[in-house]
Amino acid sequence: MIPRRLDRETLVGATLLGLAFLTMLVGVVTGLWWIFLVGAAGGYVMDALLLHRLTGFAKTLQQVRLGITPRTLLRQLLVLGLLITTPESTSTGIGMVLLTFLVLFGLQLMCGLVARRLRTRRRLPVVTRNIDLSDLRIPDSPPMPLVREPMSRLLPLDIFLLLGVTAFVALTGAWTVIAGAAVSIAVTVVALALFAWHYRRALAIPPEEETMAFTQAWLNSYRPEVLLYFSGSADSAYQVNMWLETLDRLPRRSVVVLRERAIAAKLAPTRVPVLCVPTATNLMALDFGPARVALYPANTGKNIHMLRNPSLKHVFIGHGDSDKVASINPFSKVYDEVWTAGRAGLDRYAKAQVGVRVDEIVEVGRPQLDEIRTDTAPNSVRTVLYAPTWEGWTDEPGNTSLIDAGPTLIEKLLTTEPKVRVLYKPHPFTGIRSAAAHKAHKRIVSLIEAANRGVRGRSEENRRRLAELDHRLSDFDTDTGARDEAHNAREEGRSDPSMITELKALATEWNRVHWDGHSDEEHQVVQGPRPTLYSCFNQADLLISDISSVVADFVATEKPYAITNCEGITHEEFQVTHPTSSAAYMLSPDGEGLDEALDATHLPEADRLSQQRGELRNYLLGGPDSQSRFNAAVDDLYRRGRLLRPLAAEGTSGDDTLAPSTS
Repeated sequence: MIPRRLDRETLVGATLLGLAFLTMLVGVVTGLWWIFLVGAAGGYVMDALLLHRLTGFAKTLQQVRLGITPRTLLRQLLVLGLLITTPESTSTGIGMVLLTFLVLFGLQLMCGLVARRLRTRRRLPVVTRNIDLSDLRIPDSPPMPLVREPMSRLLPLDIFLLLGVTAFVALTGAWTVIAGAAVSIAVTVVALALFAWHYRRALAIPPEEETMAFTQAWLNSYRPEVLLYFSGSADSAYQVNMWLETLDRLPRRSVVVLRERAIAAKLAPTRVPVLCVPTATNLMALDFGPARVALYPANTGKNIHMLRNPSLKHVFIGHGDSDKVASINPFSKVYDEVWTAGRAGLDRYAKAQVGVRVDEIVEVGRPQLDEIRTDTAPNSVRTVLYAPTWEGWTDEPGNTSLIDAGPTLIEKLLTTEPKVRVLYKPHPFTGIRSAAAHKAHKRIVSLIEAANRGVRGRSEENRRRLAELDHRLSDFDTDTGARDEAHNAREEGRSDPSMITELKALATEWNRVHWDGHSDEEHQVVQGPRPTLYSCFNQADLLISDISSVVADFVATEKPYAITNCEGITHEEFQVTHPTSSAAYMLSPDGEGLDEALDATHLPEADRLSQQRGELRNYLLGGPDSQSRFNAAVDDLYRRGRLLRPLAAEGTSGDDTLAPSTS
């Protein structure tokens, strides 16, 4: 699916770039230097826009072989054309300009080669956080925007020679060409010297074998007991992020083991040591010592690289319980145990008969929900949270209500009486596969924007405070790309653990300021990491969603919720198929049933499903204090895991007591 924004970007970019080169050609044909200069200026501006703003169009140009290099060569060819058509030019002068272009290209090519070797040298075989890397002697990062795309930044340095040639055509002074050539070459030589200096410094970084030996030495000294293992795409980072605080509260030495650098870059703040090992051979060569429990939030192919370790007890913990097919994946039978929130998870596997034995399923609750509030923020109007799931990888009916019912539901909510405030929080994957889902999402956004016209917005003081908090949080949230991965890992290994507490406090304050800054009548589209889903739960009086873990989590609030039935079956059949919906107000795609759900929100006495939600909460999520139950399950499995090999092989005293957490 190609977003409309990219279509417009391609059309506008192609038009402007074509005009720039056409104008230069007109300048060459007519011999008018100022026309050529206007076109050249437009070309350089487009180069800058393609590098920093029009990145989608830049990729398209690369695919059709019109990247920065052919565009630069075409511009230089036109410069030579302008010079040749000038009566005052000589063959010697033309040859000197051509030679300068060749020298420039040679120097720029050398810069590109050194930059590539520099990136390779500084690319560690592991990415870490909260691990001291002082022994690796990692020097400060080079300027990464220059190193990452050297040709895109160095090729436009021919601008000085171009200006010199244009000035010669206008003024007939040969010195302008010589000066322009000298400046272009000098600046490029300085860039080459900078690359060479940084490469020489990078030689202090140990090679891969020594770095992996250092990693093993750190594992030997840290002696982890529990591993949280995760692999996935960058967009799936939320699946591991939801377990970080639970792991931090675990009274055993834990380590997060990742497989993708993109996930390591998007990992949320944590005090737990993080070790990302992208290469399978490096991971399988590591000895995790006394570790006996490995926890898996997702079923992915790379899990096999850790599952092959017979010293570990392997546990699938998932990233949320729901009635989706993903919650009964047959792959789950490869684990020693499957941990679910409540009895519903056990019944789900037992009914599915996918090979997971009942005695392998352990109910541990949902530690993430221990702090969920059962009350609602004191707003003057009721708040309805619409949080549809995404379209999924298949076209099965009912994957999401967004396509069939989303805009209709939002239109009804925006015009209902008494008035309600609408919060729309789409799934992060919304629209990545289905054009219809993307269209429905855009329609909902436009409806909310239209409904907000004339509604009082934020105060200036609130905007200022939120911007201040954003700035303080962005130091951790946002990787500007100014420094490379090795530099960031070195700095994060020296970070103060108390910083995580401060960041958590800042995030809590951000959520408070965000909600206080909006009027009770202002509808919101909630995307990105903040405000969080659970923060939206605390604001909502009613949830409208689909069959997903969002519903199961919201049940912890015991507040009314509604589910849209888009499967083409009766509501009774739907609720039998999806037990999570047993205490839900059922909606049709046309919005039928919405009035009853809203009545339950406005009038407690009209809420006929209140008692059923309380019973469903225990069934789906288990009892209270999930963190204690989770910790006990880890302890039990750890003790059983120690029997996998003799205690003497561990070099321990055989003490089964809990080791103090160092994280």
